[in-house]
Amino acid sequence: MAAQRKSRTLSSRAVKALLFDFGGTLAFLDYELLAREFGRAGRKLDALTLEYAEYQGRATLDRFMMGARAGDVNDGYQQFFRGWMRAAGIPDEEVLDYAARFQEIHRERTLWRVVRPGTREALQRLKSQGLKLAVVSNADGNVERDAKDFGLAQFFDTIVDSHVVGVAKPDPRIFHIALERLGVTPQEARFAGDIYSIDMLGARGAGIEAALIDQHDRYHWVEHRKIRHVGQLHPLS
Repeated sequence: MAAQRKSRTLSSRAVKALLFDFGGTLAFLDYELLAREFGRAGRKLDALTLEYAEYQGRATLDRFMMGARAGDVNDGYQQFFRGWMRAAGIPDEEVLDYAARFQEIHRERTLWRVVRPGTREALQRLKSQGLKLAVVSNADGNVERDAKDFGLAQFFDTIVDSHVVGVAKPDPRIFHIALERLGVTPQEARFAGDIYSIDMLGARGAGIEAALIDQHDRYHWVEHRKIRHVGQLHPLS
């Protein structure tokens, strides 16, 4: 419980920069859109059901990435999608069809397109405190475009997209790229992300203190500093 009580803030010791994951941290899946797509295919699933099931997919991803035979992160994302669909009640034989359809939509415009209330205000507040801000995202080369479309790019000094730099979380090298661009050390930076095995363990490997975004208290099995929303980051308080 002590760890829970400490979870709302990051240590303020010499903090000069904040790094953020993108999808699931700054921009979220459009569950309403996904529910409509399922409806077109004759499956009645509401947004809340899909959101809950998505957390089950994350659990599948974490088990895969942290297991004895932990594999490539791209394989992990395939496990995530299968776990998500299974939790939503989609038969295994239909998963590939939905994956192809969602990928088609995602190529046109990211599925992570919902910026929740308070996000821009939080980034503005942190920026006004003199902090350097960066995005560190496992993505497909379009994070900078998406950040511009959502009115978020203006807050960031750099955006590191795994597809562009050729290395992905949890590999600590992607964090080191961001640190080098910002001109700060790991001890001078903090990170916020939403997937324990990808974001938290990756940041730990890079020597960066991190906060886990856990909006619905799904990560009850993790003893880690947690927040519900980026608006709860107060590294200088």
